[in-house]
Amino acid sequence: MHIRVCDSPLWPAELGEAWRSLAEDSPEATPFQTWEWQSSWWSQYGRGKRAHIALFHEGSHLVGLMPLVRTSGPWTALRAMGGGPSDYLHPLARPGYEEAVAEHLVEHVRSVPGIDLIDLHQVRDDRVLARALPESTAMAQARCLVLDLPSTYDAFLQTLSKSLRYDARRMDKPAFAAGGASIRTLEADEIAEGLDAFFETHRMRWRKRGLPGAFVGQRIQRFHRDWASLAAAKGWIWLSVLELEGRTVGTLYAMRLGETCYFYQAGFDPVHSAMSPGTVLVAHTVRRAIEHGVTRFDFLRGDEPYKRRWKPQHAHENLRYLEARGSLRGRLAQGWNETGARVEGKIRDRLEGKSLR
Repeated sequence: MHIRVCDSPLWPAELGEAWRSLAEDSPEATPFQTWEWQSSWWSQYGRGKRAHIALFHEGSHLVGLMPLVRTSGPWTALRAMGGGPSDYLHPLARPGYEEAVAEHLVEHVRSVPGIDLIDLHQVRDDRVLARALPESTAMAQARCLVLDLPSTYDAFLQTLSKSLRYDARRMDKPAFAAGGASIRTLEADEIAEGLDAFFETHRMRWRKRGLPGAFVGQRIQRFHRDWASLAAAKGWIWLSVLELEGRTVGTLYAMRLGETCYFYQAGFDPVHSAMSPGTVLVAHTVRRAIEHGVTRFDFLRGDEPYKRRWKPQHAHENLRYLEARGSLRGRLAQGWNETGARVEGKIRDRLEGKSLR
């Protein structure tokens, strides 16, 4: 196996076809590893960064890929591309090449010259890369809860508590429609407009708690619009809206890739919390997933109690790996980032634990 690095700022055009083919073949691919996600991230967050995309070949055959970026400032760091909005950041690899790609990636990042700090983050603990990296450099970053889905929605409902089952069935009761409530799953040509409603209801949900939410600022919203414009036509964006007498009072933003549905975020108008909009929308999305033959429902980052109510069978840790590259500047960089990560963790612990009505 040999490695080629693409550092061209025009990599989205140069690598698009090969990247998409690799993602289609990779059993561990999530939306966050796709060319569509990462090229959208680059268009909004790539300024001031240098691409460092590691391409793993066996002969002339591309068998793996890991997008990285070089950042400069007080120190030079080699980081995973996609930081911020991405929940999982691990390499793509064709079946049978996962271990080789992970091992060669670790060797590669340690051999890149002129680097003070290696910073690989959002690496899920059950991925091969987590086993290839030394435990001594790992920090817990987030926990992700995952549901195994049965073959029927009725079987799924039987796993829930009585109170949650009541809320999940609310959308099927005559009073739901009689009260002017309905749920719409948006088509590809409706996603752009649906994102407007999502950003607004998400803001309303968090404003009730005196917090700004996760989608403040034009850049993060532009990123999701860019991504959605590429992903919606492929059927990867699942955006649902809960309407009351024609007015949107709740939204749920999910993604589907392969056999997994990924719950990304939700929003709702707190004035209508008695309707349990978040719960109803999760139930609606789970049912849709089961009807489409999806076998996993991934709640992504955040170990909130409202996610635990759905009885997820798996809890995975997302890990961050920080490794200084020998110099005093590298050690200072590692210490600074470790401190920042601990502060971030405390903030996250305070934010998590709230209900999704």
